[in-house]
Amino acid sequence: MVPRLALLIRSPACLLSLLGVALMLPALLWGPGFTHSHQYNLLWTAHFGREMAVGHLYERWLPDSFEGLGSPTFYFYPPFAYWIGGAFCAIGFSVAMAVNLTGLALLVPSGLAMHHWLAARGTRPLLGAALYMAAPYHLYDIYVRGALAEAAAFIWLPLIALAVDRLPTRRGMMLLAIAYAGLLLSHLPLAMLTGLFLIAPMIGRRLWQRDPVLLSGTVAGAFAFGLAAFYLIPALTLQSHVSTAMLWGQDYRATDWSIWTSSFELFPCLTLGLILLAWPAARSFWGIVAILTALLSIRLVPFVWDVPLLDKVQFPWRAFCIAEFAAITALMASRPRAPLLAAAGVMLLFPYLFGGLLTAAFLRQPVAQDRIARIAPDAPEYLPRGFDLSRVRADNHWTDLTPWRALPRGDTIIVNHAGPMTLGHAAFPIWQVTRDGRPVASSGPLLRFDAAPGLYRVERVRLWQEAWGAVISLLAAALMVALLMGQRAISHLSKFPSYSPSSHRLDRRVSTRRDRSRQSGGDI
Repeated sequence: MVPRLALLIRSPACLLSLLGVALMLPALLWGPGFTHSHQYNLLWTAHFGREMAVGHLYERWLPDSFEGLGSPTFYFYPPFAYWIGGAFCAIGFSVAMAVNLTGLALLVPSGLAMHHWLAARGTRPLLGAALYMAAPYHLYDIYVRGALAEAAAFIWLPLIALAVDRLPTRRGMMLLAIAYAGLLLSHLPLAMLTGLFLIAPMIGRRLWQRDPVLLSGTVAGAFAFGLAAFYLIPALTLQSHVSTAMLWGQDYRATDWSIWTSSFELFPCLTLGLILLAWPAARSFWGIVAILTALLSIRLVPFVWDVPLLDKVQFPWRAFCIAEFAAITALMASRPRAPLLAAAGVMLLFPYLFGGLLTAAFLRQPVAQDRIARIAPDAPEYLPRGFDLSRVRADNHWTDLTPWRALPRGDTIIVNHAGPMTLGHAAFPIWQVTRDGRPVASSGPLLRFDAAPGLYRVERVRLWQEAWGAVISLLAAALMVALLMGQRAISHLSKFPSYSPSSHRLDRRVSTRRDRSRQSGGDI
């Protein structure tokens, strides 16, 4: 019994879990504390917790937001991180502790995914996984930015790389579909950056090596978008009904940020540190990806962020997620010299100190949890189209809703006098005003209609985007299950000497290439 316990304690899963607890200990003891997104983390985690406790796993409308006006937040914001936080809340943890546990539940799996990726390459997996979990921007996302959705992306990057490396096998294709769908459901800007700066270069390298991966990679991408369609279709087609102008305002465009701006104190040293870590492997694929994405993160590669689609990423330094992953992958596959490691350590010391000081200050700063729960200051980009955005405060993006506090709330309203009627209810296509079961024409930004005396109801309708998105996701999931079951049937048949399917030969060829890759440090 004792040897088994000792073996369990020394296992990578246990060691990385202990490291995760150590890294999250300040938050677990004194947090979650003040962060750039603390009010949203508290509000959204509480919402998911309440809904999941009564069996609603994905309620996109937040009825309490904006002092009860409501908000369609999760028609647009990806739900993955808040499914985790909501689950903790639903089983009895406080909202604050659920936020802390979400950070831990995102941090440890990211290390396990990195361990799996590096173990497949044979390049010091435990050390690399620990460095990945403790990487400066990774911790900065959790402790300073409070960006739980972006922190979730760290889980999927190693799995995506592992999947692309295993193409064109069926397992590689399925893993890529699931991992990229997970990234789409975690963070859309990083999903786009990962597609451009990680998946495309990896597949391009495989094609250069004349590996037949284009078809399997394309099919995996189609499956990924299909699995995430229940979220993507509403998110991409309903944006005209909310105040998306707030998403692209001043300081929310990638071109507004550069190494010269006053808000960039943290990132030049982080960039130099990552470049120094990757420099011994600068001629390898992973060294090139690490150096390029580190430079992209501070806009030192010209013209890239001027591309209209990339400018929607908002912040170029989101690419640090990919840069840290690639730099650690390159470092683990190389033999760095002591002077370079020392120089990298000096450069990275400043981001750690800067992030640590901010974290200490944020943990000491009081958070008005009761007030946040009472007025529910949701993100202003989810205010209804046409809302007076001058009411949004510049310092914290909370919205002054004083003029509308007296409006009637609720889904049932009795009107005693004829005339125009405005409800304290945000307009969105899922809501329809009815009288005696018949629709009444209404407009926004708050539900407004011409009323006669009588009983009016605000009823919810199902949009085609929700229906079609759900159908596509179910079909994609069903087809993937069928393909996996087919693979299992083939594996059983392959036990017979007379049966030798082509997929078995492909698996053997790819595994041979991977063995060669391990012997040469993972880069060909």
